Amino acid sequence: MTRLRRPLAVGLIADDGTLYAAPLPGGPIVVLTGVAALIWSEACEGERETIAERVAEATDVAPEAIRADVEAFVAELIARGLLE
Repeated sequence: MTRLRRPLAVGLIADDGTLYAAPLPGGPIVVLTGVAALIWSEACEGERETIAERVAEATDVAPEAIRADVEAFVAELIARGLLE
């Protein structure tokens, strides 16, 4: 099982359900709202292999319907250096 986390060199501010994340010191700032913020939070809270299931449960959607999109978004966050 794999756990993801926010790298030490990424700043994060949470404000009323919106997350602002940026690689420090130069950014850019990425604004995560709605399901994007939910995916980020779930990625940082549990096993990588179960992110889609936890997001599906929170949004009342079948995991099979969102798995590919969730995994692609997580891969993008990793590629941008916002998760490791």
